[in-house]
Amino acid sequence: MAQRRKGRMAELPFASLMRSRKPGKARQRGDAPSAAPVAGPQPDLFAAPLPGIAHALTYLDTVAIGLTRVDVRHLRAGEGADAYLYHVTTQADLETIQARGTIVFSPRAPLVLTERPGVPPWLANMMEIMESDDPAGHTADMPVVLRVKRFVIDELLEHDPDRTRRYGVSFFLLTGIARSE
Repeated sequence: MAQRRKGRMAELPFASLMRSRKPGKARQRGDAPSAAPVAGPQPDLFAAPLPGIAHALTYLDTVAIGLTRVDVRHLRAGEGADAYLYHVTTQADLETIQARGTIVFSPRAPLVLTERPGVPPWLANMMEIMESDDPAGHTADMPVVLRVKRFVIDELLEHDPDRTRRYGVSFFLLTGIARSE
């Protein structure tokens, strides 16, 4: 059994091995034990842009792009294209756009736009589809024509070959993906 010294407590059998190290010497393996890496929040993998894929817009502010309503009576057949692109929608959709203050679109649900000569055939097609017995009760379904300056959104447009071929006038899709020329 270990001897007791005066004024000291009895030591554990392993205590003598722990004290055998020299107190002033640093550890042989490294300065400090390696700390576990700090686990912060993982970055959102879907928010980061993918390499090689262009960033796509999903909405445009109506005031910033100068979206205005056009009176259909001022559109005349036979006039050529101008500096604007036109979109035909319903009164209910116009109220939604005005309440939100933005136009929402995506590559999967693009906004269709046309030049001035494409508005009359688009309106005629809409009126044909929406024909009803009582037009006075369906003011939310009444067609509305909107326009925007072409140069503001020209880089975000793609040609729509299907509607262009059907109506014989240039139609475009606002997808939000910037073209690389």
